[in-house]
Amino acid sequence: MPIVPPDTQGVRATHDPAGMQFPERARDALAELQRAAAPVLALLAPQRCGACGIEGALLCAECSDELGLTGDGRVERGAAPLGCDAGAWIGPYEGGLGELVRTLKFHSVPALSEPLGLGLQRAIRAVQQEIGGHATLVPIPTDPARLRDRGFDHAALIASAAARTLPYAFAPLLERTRAVPALHALGRAERRRVMDRVFAVRAGEALPERVILIDDIWTSGATFEAAAATLRAAGCTSIGVVAVAREALAHGA
Repeated sequence: MPIVPPDTQGVRATHDPAGMQFPERARDALAELQRAAAPVLALLAPQRCGACGIEGALLCAECSDELGLTGDGRVERGAAPLGCDAGAWIGPYEGGLGELVRTLKFHSVPALSEPLGLGLQRAIRAVQQEIGGHATLVPIPTDPARLRDRGFDHAALIASAAARTLPYAFAPLLERTRAVPALHALGRAERRRVMDRVFAVRAGEALPERVILIDDIWTSGATFEAAAATLRAAGCTSIGVVAVAREALAHGA
């Protein structure tokens, strides 16, 4: 059960001697409190399915079957983003898969990354076959501010769970160079502009020839395109993409 933060809209933005705003310090302290309290709350509260809310398990058997997460998962295919060679996902974001992703990220339930990662197996194998050989799984890195607030990187957890099961190599090769605004209100062109050159390859990382980028949601493809451009410029030759869910782009192209 998430801890609801207090309303801080009326707090005046004053500064401490170190130059940090009090509201920002309060946000960081609240995020730390949420992370510390999560294990205790998990013991006190009954487990509920992250998709339908029924008590008994983080993901009930019925939802697992219905959403294509049982066994090695379900796969849907489509045209790959620009600069990528193949793409796949489990199912639509609208519905139970989207609810699982939101529960994982916004209600601090990182354990849901395990069934989501396991459910990617068939999609990953399909993309690997298309790009022509064994590939390394590379998660799309979470924005640093969101990572600080949540205390975990959801895409890395999902990719790691898939890699352990398959098994495939797993390498967090990318990092973000700057913060970006939320993309949900932006159209395709705006997303591409915002995401341009937002990724860099981590210093000292050896690049594999083939990679499969892993993320929770695929909407316009702008995030995958930006990550692929960075990896191709650094020397990767074959790039596939896999997401848990495919979301319809609500705004114009």
